[in-house]
Amino acid sequence: PATAEAQQTILAWRPVRDMLAAMDPVNFWGRAQWPMYGGPLSTYATLCLLAELGVPLTPQIRLACENLLDHGQLPNGGFSRDHTEAGESLCLTGNAVRALLHFGYADDPRVDHAFQRLLQRSIAPGGLGCACEDAAVCEWGVVKALTAFATLPASHRSPTRTETAHTLADVLFEHRWDFDARDEHWLSFGFPRDYQSDLVELCDVLVRLELGADRRIDELLHRLSTSATPEGRWIKHSGTRALYIEHRGEPSKWITIQALRALQYAGRAGTQHIHRTMQWERDMGLHETR
Repeated sequence: PATAEAQQTILAWRPVRDMLAAMDPVNFWGRAQWPMYGGPLSTYATLCLLAELGVPLTPQIRLACENLLDHGQLPNGGFSRDHTEAGESLCLTGNAVRALLHFGYADDPRVDHAFQRLLQRSIAPGGLGCACEDAAVCEWGVVKALTAFATLPASHRSPTRTETAHTLADVLFEHRWDFDARDEHWLSFGFPRDYQSDLVELCDVLVRLELGADRRIDELLHRLSTSATPEGRWIKHSGTRALYIEHRGEPSKWITIQALRALQYAGRAGTQHIHRTMQWERDMGLHETR
């Protein structure tokens, strides 16, 4: 009952109502034959955002999911921005699968096909390369791929899928993080996110994959913890024009909750820190728009 009530509350939230009302019965949030059309306002991006917000499946959302699968997925299982293999990317595939899992597609063979593609790319020479990075490994894309595995229900985490997730996680663990220079953009925390990632999402996804006890995560969690304000909150630095909530340069409820979840699940958040943040969440209201 509590879950059902929360879902109805989310559906009644004005930003969600506006997004659902903007859906065209034929073209959804873009073009019927091109679900990636429109960037952060596309059918693909809107479904990802609705899933991130915890919106439950509705008949119209199911139609949009089918459109994404019919016109966004390649024969090889990956998702592409323009129907070509050259336009395929880890971030598109990871984000799409995460959204589809949220909307109940865990048993769909097309989603299984997407996981098979992520497996292939994780072991193929150059398989994690990104066209936007001159074929170099894009850590943002690896994180997005991992969000798909982290969203899987426990009953669907087969040994093969778990091994693939660990292979991808190793790429992130082996990266020499330099948050004071080369990787400082990872400290620009954002919500909602699109293809970009940040340290909050990175730590959250690794912990949700039950890698919080891996000592290689210590440096990342420490940097995440020390990035909070003295009040135990995390500042929003970026977002998307698809949803204007909270102000840049101010504490973010959404980012703080995700950061705290990562630290708490990994056993790194102190009790006082948790209580301060929970009290702030109650005072501000989770779905209050700014």
